[in-house]
Amino acid sequence: MGHEVTHGFDDQGRRYDEEGNLSQWWSAATLEHYHSKVQCIIQQYSQYHLPQLPNYTVHGFNTQGENIADNGGLRAALHAYSLHAARRAPARRLPALPYTDTQLFFLGFAQIWCGNSTVGALKSKMVEGVHSPNKIRVIGTLSNFKEFADAWQCPSGSPMNPEHKCVLW
Repeated sequence: MGHEVTHGFDDQGRRYDEEGNLSQWWSAATLEHYHSKVQCIIQQYSQYHLPQLPNYTVHGFNTQGENIADNGGLRAALHAYSLHAARRAPARRLPALPYTDTQLFFLGFAQIWCGNSTVGALKSKMVEGVHSPNKIRVIGTLSNFKEFADAWQCPSGSPMNPEHKCVLW
């Protein structure tokens, strides 16, 4: 749900007012700040490639709306989860699973993107799609979360805990 709500503030949704009319309702300063933040997302995703297609990278400009929604949606979900977790007694651990609640939260996000794609389908997503390939949707989004890096103890400066993270919302 957070993903879809975030579309209201991505490269397309931000162009419409509360009535659905095409309108520039953001101030010049807000728009400038937004563009600088979005540039980070575009550049980040434009560097990703898949082993099956080493000569192709994600088209960060074409996929920016979905990448923004993935990042913003997960950030909203994490915020809601954190509020809920703070109001209740600590949950009992699931038997035989050595993961914390926060680790399970991030595993749940990653798991929704599990699937197989043909090389042709992956190439299409890389070249002209508006969605990044599923693996990159996971890696790109989670690498922007300090909370993920903390939960999984990712070393600072590693691919899943880069020093510079793209945070739009």
